Amino acid sequence: MPRDLPPIPGPSRATYKVERSRRKLFGRRQRSSFSAPSGPTRNTYKAHGRGGGNRRWPKRLLFAAGALVPIVLLLGVAGYLYVSSRLDGIPRVSVPALSAQKPGQPMDILMIGSDSRSCETTAAEAKQFGSSSTQTGQRSDVIIVARLISATHQVEMLSIPRDTWVPIAGTGGSDKINAAFNTGPNQLVETIQDDFHIPINHVMTTNFCGFSGMVDALGGISLDFPDPVRDQLSGLNIKTTGCQVIGGAQALGLVRSRHLYYYTKGGWHYDGLSDWSRIRRQQAFFHALLDRIHGVFPNIFELNSFLDATVSDLTVDSGFSSGQMMSLGLHFRSIGAGNLVTSVLPTAPETIDGQDALVAPEPYAAQAIGRFLALGAAPTSGTTTTTGSGTSSGSSPPTAATSTTVPAGVYTDTPQSLPEPWNPSPC
Repeated sequence: MPRDLPPIPGPSRATYKVERSRRKLFGRRQRSSFSAPSGPTRNTYKAHGRGGGNRRWPKRLLFAAGALVPIVLLLGVAGYLYVSSRLDGIPRVSVPALSAQKPGQPMDILMIGSDSRSCETTAAEAKQFGSSSTQTGQRSDVIIVARLISATHQVEMLSIPRDTWVPIAGTGGSDKINAAFNTGPNQLVETIQDDFHIPINHVMTTNFCGFSGMVDALGGISLDFPDPVRDQLSGLNIKTTGCQVIGGAQALGLVRSRHLYYYTKGGWHYDGLSDWSRIRRQQAFFHALLDRIHGVFPNIFELNSFLDATVSDLTVDSGFSSGQMMSLGLHFRSIGAGNLVTSVLPTAPETIDGQDALVAPEPYAAQAIGRFLALGAAPTSGTTTTTGSGTSSGSSPPTAATSTTVPAGVYTDTPQSLPEPWNPSPC
């Protein structure tokens, strides 16, 4: 046969072997023959080459995938039930003053940092935070309304300075707004809704121990400190500069610090901006927290530790179900610092009844609240809403006439009015 003939293309290039079946017949082994029997053959053909056995791997892959589906579903259901059972352990409290969330509108959650010392169990905690026997009752050290906008995966946080002087709901008198929390969250919710006309749909409260524990469960947060800072009253003591990871105790000292000193040019200098500067530090903290929390959800061990801290010292309203919290967590799980908008209620210092307090000057307070309520709001018609400075009808949230010039003494916590170069930033 000529050697220069081209190869035969296609499956015919494969070679085939005939495996001759052998069986005993009346005690004797039947001789095999190369001639094909007239009936169904017992010969087995195996292909070697480009066609043949490799065609079986898609079926095997599909079979393996089909076997994995119920396992994955089972693990998913088990994980859901586990997390749900842990969230069911969070204490609930009745808050009748809450407003129902309207369809198509963002969810507004009041986040309260309580200064209650009731969680303290050790002498070290009492030394850092003060003893529960001497520091009785509770005040809202941190007051933030978080607006969750599902459509755009954004979160806006409006901070209300704790020393803001307002009428306290149900008392007929006025006081610093943090005093409204002394009897629990319901009076604080009523006060915010009555004075600022911000609807509150849910409440989340954490104390000193819970705040510190949650940060530690995440492995700390990363902040860049341009200067060493300290506050003997809050326990803050950052000795080195630059980007660094701080744990729960120092994070708590940072967000609580109202008497901060920073070291620069060979000496310690007093911040002196109290709540205004502290809110800036709280905003930096939440940006850093969002950056850090991204790595928690894929890590079941860190998630379990985080749930341990959450369940222990977090309190929510009785209408905030575990399923709803899980749904929000899954929906906003990918949110980053870029999706977080932070603002603060404008205030100005004033002495009232011999106390150093803050007042919300107009029209600047109404402008800030109007911008807050406008983010993510669905248009409505035929409604009239009242703010502390007037009314607004139609589809837009309440706003006041835009004022571009802020007088001296009114703090809006913008980079222009409060640069505060000594405060940390996320890194």
